[in-house]
Amino acid sequence: MNIAIQFGAGNIGRGLMGQLFFEADYETVFIEYKKDLVTELNKKKRYPLRLLDAYSRREIDIEIRNIRALHTDEREEIAELLSTAEVVGTAVGVKNLSEIAPLIAGGVVRRHRKEGGPIDIYLCENAYSAASDLKAEVFKRLKKDLIAWTEKNIGFVGTSVARMVPALSDRFKDRGPLFTFADSYRKLPYDGKAVRAKQPPIEGMKAVSNFKAEVERKLFTYNLGHAALAYIGYMKGYSYVHEPFSDPYLSSIFEEALDETSEALLRMYPDDLDAEEQKDIREDVRIRFSNPMVMDTVQRVGRDPIRKLGFDDRLIGSARLCIQQNIFPEKIAFICGAAYCYDYPGDADALKLQEMIDEKGIEGTLREVSGVDPESNFGRKVVTAYYELRKLKEEWRKG
Repeated sequence: MNIAIQFGAGNIGRGLMGQLFFEADYETVFIEYKKDLVTELNKKKRYPLRLLDAYSRREIDIEIRNIRALHTDEREEIAELLSTAEVVGTAVGVKNLSEIAPLIAGGVVRRHRKEGGPIDIYLCENAYSAASDLKAEVFKRLKKDLIAWTEKNIGFVGTSVARMVPALSDRFKDRGPLFTFADSYRKLPYDGKAVRAKQPPIEGMKAVSNFKAEVERKLFTYNLGHAALAYIGYMKGYSYVHEPFSDPYLSSIFEEALDETSEALLRMYPDDLDAEEQKDIREDVRIRFSNPMVMDTVQRVGRDPIRKLGFDDRLIGSARLCIQQNIFPEKIAFICGAAYCYDYPGDADALKLQEMIDEKGIEGTLREVSGVDPESNFGRKVVTAYYELRKLKEEWRKG
């Protein structure tokens, strides 16, 4: 049986890549730093995955088998596996890529020594630069005489992951430590220009020629839409991201914000993005985000508002794209105003954001966090929305 290596056995590792590798008849070896998780995977040699299908509104239970795990300290065993594996995936978080780089570098050295063939590392890290970041970290650890061979034979391939794998809620706490649940979306676009080996026989994988366009479509459609539902939903007192769809006022803001970004994306990438496909994606977003079975909380989706209000992230990034394409992002500004109002007590980042506003005002915080001039047309719109939403929040929560 061919071997697939998966760095990271968390939500995406088990909730997406483990399923894709299993259904493609690979033996999957998870590389994980949590010792208790490694022990549990090796003890059970399988885990349950529940898919919550938004289209049929059915629960689909799958048992993922043909698995084992290694701890990140088992460097010799990892290097040996990398020398013979057929495909590699990562889902460790961008900040942890430098931690797995020495392990991959050791495997590259071993693979070269054994005269192994080309292999691709598919990064499921939700960041456009993840592949180049990991590549740079690996190359730092290789001798000069290996660089050319590695460049030719090791692909560092970015992917765009749109499957939702929420953290386990209390309703599943009795299912055991390996139980994972996710929505059933399985399409996995990847950077076709970065591959060095043949595409694995995995249903849903699709090479794209302009990976930047694909990443921005995901960021400014899926991620923007998800954040919008969280922040405007929180303002009105909703608990779950599917609930604003039953609210005509909030759902209209959601739809109009995606109208703005969809038009901007199609103008920006006329040769890469298709209007009909974008329409289908919008419908998919609508159906999946409104799926009540997932019960994804506004607090989970809205967490880390400072990062999400960053210059290049889903909120400000989509607004900048719209302005660049001569579309004024009015509804996106409203959503940004809601994000600046986000004050969930259990989110340290949200509380830090409110402290910044108390100290510097919304105008100074907008400039520092988002890099937006509060005197610009867009900046004034965000500030106006912020003050308007503070009043609306009180009225909504009372009513």
